Amino acid sequence: MTTNAQKIMALAHFESALAAGGKHFQLRLIDDNTVELTDLEGGAMKNINIALDNVPAMLYDILRQGGDWIM
Repeated sequence: MTTNAQKIMALAHFESALAAGGKHFQLRLIDDNTVELTDLEGGAMKNINIALDNVPAMLYDILRQGGDWIM
């Protein structure tokens, strides 16, 4: 089972990867099932449901639900 610390570390790495591509977002783990996605340039926020408990599934959920902003 993935811990919250592992999810937070993965989110930090994902933020860095996005920033390397010129996309500036903050990803914050709110609780076991929710990540808050914030567009740092526009200020808009969106909550992402991450019901599955492993890092690849969490990243997939973020891209699936927030991909329209991220891409």
